[in-house]
Amino acid sequence: MTDADDAPQLAGLDIFLPSPPSDPARQEEFLDEAAALAEAGHPITVYLQDEDAWAFTACEPLAELLDSAGDQVLPVTLLGADIVVSSAYPSTEQMTRFARLGASERPRPNAAAAACGPSGAAPMPRTAGGFAAQLMGVAPAPARPEGGPEIGNRRNLMGGDIGEGLPPAS
Repeated sequence: MTDADDAPQLAGLDIFLPSPPSDPARQEEFLDEAAALAEAGHPITVYLQDEDAWAFTACEPLAELLDSAGDQVLPVTLLGADIVVSSAYPSTEQMTRFARLGASERPRPNAAAAACGPSGAAPMPRTAGGFAAQLMGVAPAPARPEGGPEIGNRRNLMGGDIGEGLPPAS
């Protein structure tokens, strides 16, 4: 086994930079950081807006972002087709982390599953027609739970008890 086999697999990053830069010193610093990572084996490709205009139109996620938000979102960093940083130069630590995470296989839950918790594994409760259908009278309301604490002479206004108003104070 060689040292190359022991090296962690890294995903490629595509970084799109504005031309001319709003902060030339920061862009030069970033280019030095990216070059150092590339020399260390990180697959990083940097595109300059004036020199690589074709790449800005050929990359669909970037072209859509630029169409909707304009050039002020540059610089933009892509990991595959995912925009991971916009409007800022990524740090060396971010570029390293994105390259490592992008190469690892991980399940991608759908948006509904992701809303159910960090793992996306929590089951979604299903009711026939949902809450809006219950409000419109299309679907039956779920059965009310039985038991629970004794609330005395009070009315449960949240449960739909419209009665004759609140009971007098005892």
